[in-house]
Amino acid sequence: MIITESNKYNKAYKKVLKNKTREIETLENIKSLILMSDNLHELITNSLKNVYHIEQKKGNLKQYYTARINKKIRLLMKPCGDYPYNTIEITDIEFVDIDDKHYGEG
Repeated sequence: MIITESNKYNKAYKKVLKNKTREIETLENIKSLILMSDNLHELITNSLKNVYHIEQKKGNLKQYYTARINKKIRLLMKPCGDYPYNTIEITDIEFVDIDDKHYGEG
């Protein structure tokens, strides 16, 4: 798969993950898992997705997926394509943002 990084993600990466080596290592592992997958279907059926809690959001944000960096910080991802997704055809994921505001204490 291909990973595209948004400007918002790059700003959040510098701000939120500054000097947090454990979280940076977790993010690199998530990237590796995504890059090893051939398509979105392979990613969301991989047993390692449970380690990083990769899941589809619900409600108004159902076109997004999240991955847990730690208890408080989440990576927000969006498959490049139109919703509803044909998961076998999706081979590109955009890293949209790193969210650390909505998940309680980490």
